[in-house]
Amino acid sequence: MHLSVVFVVSSLALSAAWTLPPRNAVACLHRSRVARIRASLPIGRAKPVVAPAAVAAASVAAVAWSLGAEPAHAASISDTALPSAFVAYGHYLGLVLSVGCLVTEKLTVKEGMPEEDEKLLLRVDSVYGLAGLLIVVTGYFRVVAYGKGWEFYSHEPVFWLKLWLLSVMGAASFFPTTQFIKRNTGSSSPGPMSAKLAARMTSVINAELLAVASIPLAATLMSRGVGYAEWFPWQAGAAPTVLTLAGLGYKYIKEGLDWQEDEL
Repeated sequence: MHLSVVFVVSSLALSAAWTLPPRNAVACLHRSRVARIRASLPIGRAKPVVAPAAVAAASVAAVAWSLGAEPAHAASISDTALPSAFVAYGHYLGLVLSVGCLVTEKLTVKEGMPEEDEKLLLRVDSVYGLAGLLIVVTGYFRVVAYGKGWEFYSHEPVFWLKLWLLSVMGAASFFPTTQFIKRNTGSSSPGPMSAKLAARMTSVINAELLAVASIPLAATLMSRGVGYAEWFPWQAGAAPTVLTLAGLGYKYIKEGLDWQEDEL
């Protein structure tokens, strides 16, 4: 970059030198032209003539000023670039891990599956919980520190739609998590998984996959300001998210705790 700037400065200087007329060859011609121009203009309204050398000098000064301001600008970028990159990476990693865990659970859950698969599901669900926590923590920092700022997101309905999808995804996960814990930590063997329980868990996992698959679409629309409204109050977006998380969370936890295989 610095070599290109030096090339520009040199070109401007050469341009200025080339456009200046030789002093000893055309001095008389130059004086006669100036005299004719001044004579043709009204008295007191002579227009100033800007020499090419002045233009070149101004251009050189502008380039020199930009060279002096560049390091400060680069320093201001480097202060937040690295942590912002790590936070964004953590956010995307959490989303990828969540999808991987949900797909693994969907493919593993089945009627009468062996005990080894049940233990595997408990480990996978633990990773899923950590991935969800990673999404929430990094998402918080992206909103308040490394994104467009709270003033933007609070008036963006698509941002609250994204959080609502995340709340659905988290609340629905309480039912499989409760069942995995009950079936792997009880004092007595729970027996093979019934067809009804396997079907119920599969339907819940499908709902989680649908929610997590919709989050990237909401994120792309949000980042482009689709639906942004200055008048939109953040309370209108936060209320459905909190109510969904609390209501569905209670429903799925209660369903998981009260589930009895002998109901089949």
